[in-house]
Amino acid sequence: MMEAVSSAGTAETEPQVEPSQPDETGIDEAELAAQLERDYKEKKERLDQLESEAAEMRAVLASKDREIAYLREHLGLTASAQIKRTVENSTIFVKTKELGDRVKASETFQKTSSTLSAAGQSTAAAMGSAANKTGEAFNSAATAVKESQTWQDLGTRWRSASQSVKEKFSGQASYSEASQNHEAEESHSYANTAS
Repeated sequence: MMEAVSSAGTAETEPQVEPSQPDETGIDEAELAAQLERDYKEKKERLDQLESEAAEMRAVLASKDREIAYLREHLGLTASAQIKRTVENSTIFVKTKELGDRVKASETFQKTSSTLSAAGQSTAAAMGSAANKTGEAFNSAATAVKESQTWQDLGTRWRSASQSVKEKFSGQASYSEASQNHEAEESHSYANTAS
């Protein structure tokens, strides 16, 4: 056996390799180890090659995905449109649509639809008639109020009150003009007496 010195300074014992002898199966251990080593290297090279090819393919695919996204955006093909298309083409959607079409085509659906349509038209006509009658009632009530003696008395009082307010304000204006004229005359006479 050989002794080797490690970096820690201690002696380590390395096993000495003896020339290999074929075992009872007739296979040389060294040859087997060399064959395993070659097989390992070949597989490792193949793995490296496949990983490199896969990386290249991923890069090409990513480039194509970006181009697809660009073209879809410019063509207005959004994700929601794609989902809608996918759903519309799904079997559940198709079967549901077929069922809906069959229901709409059935005699029962047609009768119910026409009955509901007639009821809706009747309701709309009734509501329109009620609205017209209500409007007419309000108009006649408003006309009656305007023609009533109370309303006319109120109008007369309003005109009278507004006239009084106008006279007061116009009277104050003439009073203030008169007082200004009177003050002007007094100051003029005072000026004459002072001189």
